[in-house]
Formats: sequence, C-alpha cells, structure tokens
Amino acid sequence: MKNWKSLLITVFGFFSIAGMLLLNSCTQDPCTDLVCQNGGACSDGFCQCPTGFEGAECEIEAANRFVGKYAGSIRCNNFPIQADTVTIEYVSKPNQVILKMGAGTTSVLSFTGTAQTPETHFETRVMPGVTVHAYVTVDGGLLAVYLETINDQVHTRQICRFSGIRLPN
Repeated sequence: MKNWKSLLITVFGFFSIAGMLLLNSCTQDPCTDLVCQNGGACSDGFCQCPTGFEGAECEIEAANRFVGKYAGSIRCNNFPIQADTVTIEYVSKPNQVILKMGAGTTSVLSFTGTAQTPETHFETRVMPGVTVHAYVTVDGGLLAVYLETINDQVHTRQICRFSGIRLPN
C-alpha cells in the first residue's frame, strides 16, 4: 500500500510539473496583434519603421512633425534679437522637406533635407569655402533652429538660434 501511495504521488507530481511547463511555454507571439504599416517590420512586439515613418505601427510620416509655418525670434552671435519666420514644407513624401527662413538677421535661406525624428540636419554649401549647417528640432508646436555658418576663407563662424511656435493653418 505504501508503494502505491508513493507511486501515485510521484506520477501526480510529474504530471503537475509537466503540465505547468507545457502551459507556460505556450506564450503568444507579441507580433501577432501588431500591424506594421508602410513597410515596417515587427520585432519583439515593436514595429521597426523605415526611414520617413514613426509611430507604434509606422502610421505617421516623420515630416508631419516639422511641416508648418512658425513665428518667433532669431538671434545671431551678438546681434539684437529680431522677429523672424520659418516655413517647413514637403518637397516629396514621406520625408523630404524644405526649410525656408529669413527676415531677421539672416538673409533668405532655404535648405532641402530629410526629416528625421527627433532632429533634422540640413547642410548647404553657399559658395566655395562657406558651409551652412541647420539643425531643427520640434517639440509639440515649438520649433528650435540652430544655424551655423562657417567661412573657411576668413576663418569666421556665425551661430544663429531661432525659436518659435507653430502658426495655425
């Protein structure tokens, strides 16, 4: 009788442990319920978005964060602060944009580049020996532009900073 008892307890314990292991090993693939759009691929329950798209399911064009007209102020080196506007428009979807600025202490400048999150970098050669870099970040409706002009011929550098808010359409 003792042997039967031990045998039953052992068999019951074996099936209990085996059943728990079997149930716990049946985890659902985290990518089953996720639909990645615009060519995104699911990895470990998160969409890996192609360049130009963002969002939980790659449903948002990255350039949408930047496109619009902004009013604010600009300051270059030690010059006084002046009112200025910046416009960012699509060149081609999903993420090619043009940055247009001017009216403050900068001459009218335009840069074409690729909108990337969270910061977009534009580089333009104005003429031989002069390079202008523009860095743009957007946080909600606030735009910040860092503009750096480097003149290799006379070894000068001018830094301008613009900050502004998005204007309603």
